[in-house]
Amino acid sequence: MRTLTVLALLSVPALAAEPPAPKDAHKTVKVAAIQCSSDLGDVAGNTKKLTSLVREAASKGAKFVVLPETAITGYLSQDLKTNWNVPGKPLDTRFKGKDPDGFAEPVPGPSTKHFCALAKELGIYLTIPLLEVDVTKGKDKPRFFNTVCLANPWGDLVAHYRKLTPWPFPEQSWATSGDHGVQSYDTEYGRVGLAICFDIHTILEKYEPHRIWCLLYPIAWVDDEHPADWMFHRLPERVKPFKHHVVGANWSVDRKQNWRGYGFSVIISDEGKVVASAKSLYGSEIVYADLPTAK
Repeated sequence: MRTLTVLALLSVPALAAEPPAPKDAHKTVKVAAIQCSSDLGDVAGNTKKLTSLVREAASKGAKFVVLPETAITGYLSQDLKTNWNVPGKPLDTRFKGKDPDGFAEPVPGPSTKHFCALAKELGIYLTIPLLEVDVTKGKDKPRFFNTVCLANPWGDLVAHYRKLTPWPFPEQSWATSGDHGVQSYDTEYGRVGLAICFDIHTILEKYEPHRIWCLLYPIAWVDDEHPADWMFHRLPERVKPFKHHVVGANWSVDRKQNWRGYGFSVIISDEGKVVASAKSLYGSEIVYADLPTAK
């Protein structure tokens, strides 16, 4: 019996050892900021455009893909004349109002389901920026949030961020200030955080205790001039003391408009330097950079 047992053990094939990790594994990672336009309320059309651009970014090796602010639902009309307006909230006289009911979505919901599946298919981390509606039991009426979620490469919804500081000028007419606090997630490349546009003036201090590696930052900027000075100088100086990267995806428009702020998407290193930026103002462009991963 002893001999048979030994022979039986010897006959079991040895388990194959896992191959060693490549020497340069995870020293850098490719990130992408997608700059593109959205049409207010055209969720299907915006989703189709964004899906195509995300696929393109992933095909070029991007492992993190950041989309512009509320790009799925739209932020403002491209001519800056139509804005979301919830009944009972003040609307600036420069805008024509559009009720978000029927366009805003819950989280989770159809758009998060679609883009989580896309992230899983492509094996990437993907931001999901949308206008969110929250119908909570006990609340008198629905609340609307400027939201960005994060999907991981396994298709999970791993972070749900609601803009903490909505920009008063357009968002007073629909947005509720976020109530989820900051949102971070540990990836194999480093810890990431989420923020949206106007948040940048106050949120970096809130993330400081969390020691993030990279801020994933959807933007829909509006300015008196092209925001080159802000994006290329003041924003890098703002983030430099916090020693983390920033992937800033700003919106664009399809053709020249009589207002400024679109374009100039940037990727900023943890040294406060612009390492990549958009070259165009109109239409779609993907900005790529290889960033060193967390040490």
